[in-house]
Amino acid sequence: MPAFLPIVGLAAAAAYLYKRRKVPAVDVDDDSTTEVEAEVTDYDGITVYDELAPIIRDSLGWPYYWGRGDPSTPWEDGDLGVDCSGYTQMVLVRLGQLKASAPDRNAYNLAMASEAVAVGDQRPGDWAYYAGHAMIVAGPPGPDGHSPVIGASGGGSDDFGDNPNAKIKMFRNAATYGPKLVSYCRVKA
Repeated sequence: MPAFLPIVGLAAAAAYLYKRRKVPAVDVDDDSTTEVEAEVTDYDGITVYDELAPIIRDSLGWPYYWGRGDPSTPWEDGDLGVDCSGYTQMVLVRLGQLKASAPDRNAYNLAMASEAVAVGDQRPGDWAYYAGHAMIVAGPPGPDGHSPVIGASGGGSDDFGDNPNAKIKMFRNAATYGPKLVSYCRVKA
């Protein structure tokens, strides 16, 4: 029996890694949008909320810039670069979920100012919290209850707009994006 333990352990590890594999980001061209229904738009096979369609179109590809972006940052300045919490707060302001005068918060503090949303109950204006990371819910829940997300990804504290792989990206599924999803969140009123 002990001889099977390493095999079982390897199988469990392989299953875990497969389940947690990173899903490639989708860089979407403006020309790839088509209307599917009244409330959703299709971006390269990803169904997104109509409220998010212009935000996605305007911001995909903005560079990741550590420490940049907050609720008072003008949307037009986003192309100078933003980090994950800065982008999340800017989008929440644009969607009317957060005031531009709200204090600047990192992902953790933004989570403390939000309430958890059950998987499958997320809607426009909600966001996904990962330990130390934030992404915006981009579309309706899929069959597994999880939504696509968009946010500043691939960067860190040493990225200041100069890393071509660190930018605003969209992912097909919040649960398989990469870091472990802690919760979907909704800013408290």
